[in-house]
Amino acid sequence: MSRITVAQLEAFYWTATMRSVDQAAKRLHLSQPTISLRLKSLETVLGTNLFDRIGRGIRLSPDGLALLEDAREVLDGVERIASQKNDNRVGGRIRVGFSEGFAIICLPLILAKLHRLYPDLNPELMVSTTPFIEPDLHARELDLAFLVHPTEHGDFRLVPLGAQPTSWVASTRWDLPSLVTPHDLMAHPIISNPIGSINYRQVRGWFASAGLSPKRLDICNSVAMLAHLVNTGVAIGVYPSKMAERELESGTVRLLNTIPPIPDTPVFAKFPFSAESPNTRACVNTVREVLAELNYLTSISP
Repeated sequence: MSRITVAQLEAFYWTATMRSVDQAAKRLHLSQPTISLRLKSLETVLGTNLFDRIGRGIRLSPDGLALLEDAREVLDGVERIASQKNDNRVGGRIRVGFSEGFAIICLPLILAKLHRLYPDLNPELMVSTTPFIEPDLHARELDLAFLVHPTEHGDFRLVPLGAQPTSWVASTRWDLPSLVTPHDLMAHPIISNPIGSINYRQVRGWFASAGLSPKRLDICNSVAMLAHLVNTGVAIGVYPSKMAERELESGTVRLLNTIPPIPDTPVFAKFPFSAESPNTRACVNTVREVLAELNYLTSISP
């Protein structure tokens, strides 16, 4: 009697999650024919089609959708067993900081996966902007932080995770050209995070590239509130592009095509060399897994 294998479930899970056999092959460092063969073998064992072909793309069939959660639980269990072998057990308290824009997008999935994989781990979360999180991390009041543009420090390790796509965002009520320059926004109300933040430097630097300053620049310490104010048309601002996803779909905002463009912002895990532990590794690995599932961050440019 044929049996379902972990390799088959991996091929199915990542193909379903990334909606692409090619992307699943890249994620698992395998060839596309190998992934296709494993999917076909799994369908043969189960006696059903797991995917429907839609043009050049694929989508889960009803039977595939029903299998997805079971496959994830099996793979989570395998990962948990591997991470807890020997004396490297994950559990207890870990104090973790998250840059707010990154947290809004990714933290729900990160925390849910940590709960599944490491039920004995108790994260204590701090969510703010990088300049407010780093002092607590350097003072050892946090064990680990996921930060945008962190500073280098000799006692701390920086682990690059990727770059967060970032854009100028504006309500569709503003009559702006298809290609926006600092001159086009100079007279409009602009909002940014406080002085010293990455966001503030992005806004100021963008206008300064044309030798300009915005006539009105409001300050807001919350990335979520900043985005809300942009969504309601009160001001125009810069923040992670994915935060505007729902409003883009509803047609209430647009991502501005700008000259110069806003560079993607690099995201790092940062923690003391002396504090690297099974808990730290579990959190960093889980964040990496979630980012891969979301296909969210781009590569960091050298």
